[in-house]
Amino acid sequence: MSERDDLEETALPAVLVRRSDLPVPLAHPARSFFGGLPKLPPHLDWPVAEVRADEALEIVALTFVAQIDLAEVPGTGWSPLPPRGTLYFFCSSVFVGEGHPPCRVLYSPAHGGAYADRAPPPNLMPLAGTNGDRQVRWLNPDLDLHSKVEFKYPISFLPFRDFYFHQDAVGGELMIKELCKALGPGEPPENDLLQFRSVTTYEKDEDWPFNWLLVTHVVRSVLSYVQRDLKFGYFGKPLADEATVELKRLRTSAIGWLERCRALTPMDDVDPNTKATFRSWWIDVVGAYERMDGQVRTYAGEIVDDLGNAINHTIRSMATSDVDAPDEAPLSYVANLERQNLWTTPSVEDGQRRHFRTAIHQMLGYGSGPQDATEEHLEDMLLLQIKGDPAFFNWHSDIGGVLHFWIDRDALAQRDFSHVVATYECD
Repeated sequence: MSERDDLEETALPAVLVRRSDLPVPLAHPARSFFGGLPKLPPHLDWPVAEVRADEALEIVALTFVAQIDLAEVPGTGWSPLPPRGTLYFFCSSVFVGEGHPPCRVLYSPAHGGAYADRAPPPNLMPLAGTNGDRQVRWLNPDLDLHSKVEFKYPISFLPFRDFYFHQDAVGGELMIKELCKALGPGEPPENDLLQFRSVTTYEKDEDWPFNWLLVTHVVRSVLSYVQRDLKFGYFGKPLADEATVELKRLRTSAIGWLERCRALTPMDDVDPNTKATFRSWWIDVVGAYERMDGQVRTYAGEIVDDLGNAINHTIRSMATSDVDAPDEAPLSYVANLERQNLWTTPSVEDGQRRHFRTAIHQMLGYGSGPQDATEEHLEDMLLLQIKGDPAFFNWHSDIGGVLHFWIDRDALAQRDFSHVVATYECD
């Protein structure tokens, strides 16, 4: 028997989980979705757990990750999942140093649209945890819903066959064949429009800031870095007088911009003269951090990266306020976000490593990851795999990260989801 035949014998039916390109308003009627708010039955409580972030343990309500209406999942006749009902996935969004994040999976026999959205509890953890390394700097947990609640993305399902292999050319070829059968041949690979931008490119781009919400996010980001640098200095060393003066200057100008933002409607356009003035201010901030290199904790490159992230975040916020709102943002920025979810033509190496440019979310099958979770849980069932995806906030945007939810086969047969475990791996 050939290696190909051997691998064919390992094939398991599985389901690809595909998210929408852009998020939707919370009121969208989807029954299966990532993020948003769960449509929990009244008798089910929002799960809580003890979570560690910034070295402190705290009891918090867990991050809601996904809701899946099982009637929408293909698999009649072969799937071990209940044919009907709804699964609700909750997990800690603190992954730094955490291979087994606290999680809970709840099950209801009702369909996914049977109940209204559950309001988030007051102790809902901020995404990435209180003072966590992966928090979004421009969001305030006291003011912004999306500091604790991920954007809502409706999801759809496609059957495919999964194979058990590691770093194997033949297995990779079979894997690519199955994925392309489900998803199509793929789109040509393109670099993210904003990911590798230089300061000079941003300086010449007259499309931003396109509304006052973006101005607010960018200024908050800058202010968070400035305040951190003023408080902590350079890793235990006192700030030089020149750096202190410069940081206080930046703080004063940032606060001035925020005061201006508060007097305006977030989604309103920014006039051309103000656009140019704001871009000049931002260039000055980056230049100041370049001059302070080695004197403060923040690198100029962090300021630049946050601008691209803030642009994407603002467009997602617009999409959640109105399905047509992204039409008011620059077309190239919107297309860039949508393109990040397109199935990209895989390379031979992609297949061999089971690591693709497009995030592969799935249910059942073997799953994949950069370490050994799939081997350790080979006898369990994979309830859900969520690969690192730029759609998500910092807590799970790393494309090398993989979050799994595993359940014992006997427990699944008994519809007992009380002992589901989560694993998180990153390369």
